Amino acid sequence: MTHPSFLRRLAGWALLRPRPVLLPLVLLLCGSAGPTRAQQADSTLLRQFQRANAYARAEKTEKAIKLLERLHAEAPSNTAFYRKLKEAYESVKRYDEALRLVEECIGDSPTVSLLSEKARLQYQKGTVETANETWDRALRLVPQEPQTYRTVYQTLVDIRHFRKAIEVLKQGRTVLDRPDAFRTELANLYGLDGQFEEAMTEYVQLLAEAPERVGYVRNQLQTFVEQGQGIEASIEVLRETVQEAPLNRSYRQLLAWLYMEKNDYAAAFDVYRALDRLGEREGELLFDFARKAANAQRYDVATTACTSVLDRYPDSDAAPDVQKTLGDLYRQWADLEADSTTAAADSARYEKARAAYKTFLESHPGHSDSPSTLLQLGTLQLDAFRALDEAEATLDRLVSTHPQTAAAEKGQYHQARLALFRGDLNQARLLFSRLSSEAQESDLADRAKYELALLHFYEGAFDAATARAKATSQNTAADVANDAIELKTLIQENRGPDSLDVALRTFAQSRLYKRQRRRRTALAQLDTLLQNHPRHPLADNARFQQGTVHLARRDTAAALETFRALPKRHPRSPYADRSLFRAGTLLEASGRPAAAAEVYNRLLTEYPKSLLAGDARGRLRALQQTQG
Repeated sequence: MTHPSFLRRLAGWALLRPRPVLLPLVLLLCGSAGPTRAQQADSTLLRQFQRANAYARAEKTEKAIKLLERLHAEAPSNTAFYRKLKEAYESVKRYDEALRLVEECIGDSPTVSLLSEKARLQYQKGTVETANETWDRALRLVPQEPQTYRTVYQTLVDIRHFRKAIEVLKQGRTVLDRPDAFRTELANLYGLDGQFEEAMTEYVQLLAEAPERVGYVRNQLQTFVEQGQGIEASIEVLRETVQEAPLNRSYRQLLAWLYMEKNDYAAAFDVYRALDRLGEREGELLFDFARKAANAQRYDVATTACTSVLDRYPDSDAAPDVQKTLGDLYRQWADLEADSTTAAADSARYEKARAAYKTFLESHPGHSDSPSTLLQLGTLQLDAFRALDEAEATLDRLVSTHPQTAAAEKGQYHQARLALFRGDLNQARLLFSRLSSEAQESDLADRAKYELALLHFYEGAFDAATARAKATSQNTAADVANDAIELKTLIQENRGPDSLDVALRTFAQSRLYKRQRRRRTALAQLDTLLQNHPRHPLADNARFQQGTVHLARRDTAAALETFRALPKRHPRSPYADRSLFRAGTLLEASGRPAAAAEVYNRLLTEYPKSLLAGDARGRLRALQQTQG
């Protein structure tokens, strides 16, 4: 027998080289032989066991088995030797030998765990019917103990024998006379086996007993939902359940979540309306849902939800925030689809945004969000409606009535932009200069400095523009740094060939006209540049700018023609891949998915390293899903 000193040495070795089999070895080895002889024998056992482990790690399994067989024969009651030998047999599919080991261990004293282990090996050997009989025998050993069923169930789950595991747990419910037993285990098993109706039925019963566990249920369903599995079946069960138990809020919460995961926000909206009424939340839940819908860019449903809150709870605490958010949502909706919808649709949404902001300012004049709402209204009037006089009045009101706010500083920036749009470049320069030195927000100051560089660029003062852009780009943390670098590079790479930089001056003027929305004049300037300097390095950029101006004018046919032609004329241009992607999105918006897919595939084939390659693949996947 082994000496106690061996246990200490083996324990120390186990700590240095931790493996699951070593702790049982330490615990089970014991002895009473003379110290010297026992220590020598123990050292031999230890070395042999280490060597067997080394063989196993080196995938020299047959050598490991021979050593382990000798060790097991010498110490048949040693659990570590037994487990390591069984593991080695299994790794080379010598299941008969592994079964023999288990049967020797069982002897005349079978246990649930040992019989489950035997059944597992029989199953892996391919004798499924025999394995099922062995599991049934294990269940008969201690049928009144819940742990019996859990032990067998866990073995079955480990080998993904889900149907048998379900059968075991259902049998446990019957024998134990506990219909609520193994609720979460069965729900998970049904999901793994693709029986989603049954899984949701179990979760429904769980929520009937513990509604607060709705978060747990959602987490359990997440994996299946992300794979698009079982959503419809789960929704159907929950619909029926809600009808039978309309006051259980957890059912509705889960149903709304499933609808949103399915991207059916209209159906989720109906559920949230009921939840809001049940909880007497006066629109708070509906408002929260509106934000979720907006995050998913479902602005149609988000704006409907906000309108519903204002109609039903006009005097609630949430009403002011909802009113302002309604304006923000309409504006975001119009901005999002500006390139793919009609001017009339955009105008209607911008008009609703403007109306929402005005209603907020009239109904809540002292609200803390008044400055930011004035800013939103002013920029909307400036950028969406080009109502310069209205924008000027709104921005003046913001700056004069809320002078110490961050919104007022931004208002001053837009006052300078307004002067630029009106063609008063001197006034714009004065306002941008003041802001660049006085703004509290560093990003805004950097943006003003960049605008000063642009003013020099528009006027053809390229050296001054380069110096300004260089100074601005040195602050690499600034949001505008990349814009400044791009401007500096544009100037450096495109001066000449004449001493007056005529081509670059023409291009700079077109940029100013485009920004002032003098789009016909901008196109005329670009045409002049291309006619007079067809081989100038700016030619590809000029053609890309033509496409963007056509798009801004809502002339999608001309824009599409320009974007499709650019890669043919300038295949190595940095604007080639961008033009193809723009063409693809325009074709999609015009209801020509096959042509769009062809363009996206062309982008991926000709420009595989493009930064837009991932977006192109995403659009192709979306088109494939739409086309079935």
